[in-house]
Amino acid sequence: MCSTMRALVPLLSLFLLGGQAQHGSDWTYSEGALDEAHWPQHYPACGGQRQSPINLQRTKVRYNPALKGLKLTGYETQEGEFPMVNNGHTVQISLPSTMRMTAADGTVYIAQQMHFHWGGASSKIRGSEHTVDGIRHVIEIHVVHYNSKYKSYETAQDAPDGLAVLAAFVEVKDYPENTYYSSFISHLANIKYPGQTTTLTGLDIRDMLPKNLQHYYSYDGSLTTPPCTENVHWFVLADFVKLSRTQVWKLENSLLDHHNKTIQNDYRRTQPLNHRVVESNFPNQGKGHLASREKTKSKSKAHVNTPPLGSRQPRSLSSNTVKTHKDNVLGTRRAF
Repeated sequence: MCSTMRALVPLLSLFLLGGQAQHGSDWTYSEGALDEAHWPQHYPACGGQRQSPINLQRTKVRYNPALKGLKLTGYETQEGEFPMVNNGHTVQISLPSTMRMTAADGTVYIAQQMHFHWGGASSKIRGSEHTVDGIRHVIEIHVVHYNSKYKSYETAQDAPDGLAVLAAFVEVKDYPENTYYSSFISHLANIKYPGQTTTLTGLDIRDMLPKNLQHYYSYDGSLTTPPCTENVHWFVLADFVKLSRTQVWKLENSLLDHHNKTIQNDYRRTQPLNHRVVESNFPNQGKGHLASREKTKSKSKAHVNTPPLGSRQPRSLSSNTVKTHKDNVLGTRRAF
């Protein structure tokens, strides 16, 4: 009898792990039993007091001249192959551990992955998670890091000071194609379905971020998807990336989720600040940020959700491999 029970233990463990993975892939933003409104019932931290994203209300942001600029190392061109996956919620790129971010207090964070949040369900829906003075941007980029005092991301993700995210907004007007995004966007066709991965050869994250990396907003918050752990130090850049309408349209319409629906509006609504203080390392005078100019234009000049004719085709990479995994490769905790 005891030997029988011992034989059943590994099978039971596999069953439970499978159930957890399936449960993790089932959360959504707006549909089903695990939509955003019901996250706290299954992931209690999602109902916490230090949740993200938030609205960055510039008149209430505290200017801190002691905050130094972020020191980014290894963000320039990296040789090698970098997996890019459709995890059912977004597109995610695995980053090399040679990418580091040093915060103003001297804490060194190691890069783990990069992913995106966007809108697109209609021509007027923008998809950034954080808002600035109530204005939502078209796309938000997240470069996820973990504190170098911990041996791995898996250890750091549960630590109270474990994570940091460098966030950047994307805006679109009649901009020309951003060639730094051409290779990335051309590979979206290879990961249409959840679990599919493709390989990027060569990576330059620095060129995929805004030109000004010195000015930022900073506050303590959480992951923006389940399990919503409240251990994230956020650095939200004030400058933004420029993409063409065609590039934005392709990101909004290329990937399918676990229910075979186009991944769109993959952003969480803003959460209460709850007496937290948001700081910036630059004076907030309402200048130099697109949100102030977009407030009166967002209704009439939202981006068009159709690809322009005659747009230039993105260049291809020299090496590309595609493979499909049955499981959601990167798990719930890495898609925030």
